[in-house]
Amino acid sequence: MFVSYSTLVRTPLAVVEQRLDALHDDLDEWAGIAYHEGESLRAKVGPAGEGFAKEVRLEIGAHEIHRKGLVYPIKWVATGARTLFPTMSADLVLSHVGPTQTRIVFEGTYEPPLGPLGRVIDRVALRRVADSTVKGWVDRIALALEAESIS
Repeated sequence: MFVSYSTLVRTPLAVVEQRLDALHDDLDEWAGIAYHEGESLRAKVGPAGEGFAKEVRLEIGAHEIHRKGLVYPIKWVATGARTLFPTMSADLVLSHVGPTQTRIVFEGTYEPPLGPLGRVIDRVALRRVADSTVKGWVDRIALALEAESIS
């Protein structure tokens, strides 16, 4: 399943790149926070309860320069019972919009757990969990990058 989200920050690309590198350790913690917020939503709309919340591990590779901007490969993995939770493979793309703005784009894919049954559940209800989790994580990054630009 594909998930995408983008936002703008009022900070030049070169500054965003430096600040994102400085925030590297926080990104993993924020992924866990966003995932737990998504799990709260999942408890409301899906077949899981509070006991299913998982810790996640975020792997961010070194960025590569592409035509669309700086691309950071990402892998988002729930620890523990992996067969019950999806793994996300994605790109975090930073692109120049103007002298004072940068676009942050998250583009990823995940395979819902539990095979065909999981795909049906995802289409009916859990898709919102993935969208909410990604949005929460990217928005948290954007806020941190803009807060840095105000100081």
